[in-house]
Amino acid sequence: MSEKPTAVRKQLIIPSEMDEQLTSIAQSSGTTASEIVRKALTLYITAVDKKRQGLKLGFARPEQTLETEVIGL
Repeated sequence: MSEKPTAVRKQLIIPSEMDEQLTSIAQSSGTTASEIVRKALTLYITAVDKKRQGLKLGFARPEQTLETEVIGL
């Protein structure tokens, strides 16, 4: 029985303005567009999971208490 690959290739179509922003963010943060898309998808998956738990995704000021903090972005 063959093992599942550890990574798969996906193709996506995005508006040119979004591609420009993606490229700019990747260059300014010293990473790749692929890494940014992976992080964005991880954040989305986390948001969906937390919504199922009755929680909401939001933004807080540094002095506010957080139940869960997303790190690595």
